[in-house]
Amino acid sequence: LFEKCKSDLMEKKQYTKICPKCGNIDIPVKTNFAEMLMPTPEKCRKCSYAGLFPEIEINEIEEFRKKLKK
Repeated sequence: LFEKCKSDLMEKKQYTKICPKCGNIDIPVKTNFAEMLMPTPEKCRKCSYAGLFPEIEINEIEEFRKKLKK
């Protein structure tokens, strides 16, 4: 178990937020402290979906988008 955790940390996985409606990853990032504290929903720049956006690994984007089309 320790070796698995150690290898995960060493790989430094990269994550991105993705729109659960259209699969777009161009989501505005909250940049200042006030924006981070305010509970306003994020909004997709492509389809205007507003709400929660899951974070997925970069290498899982295409798989996520395929599941949306089903």
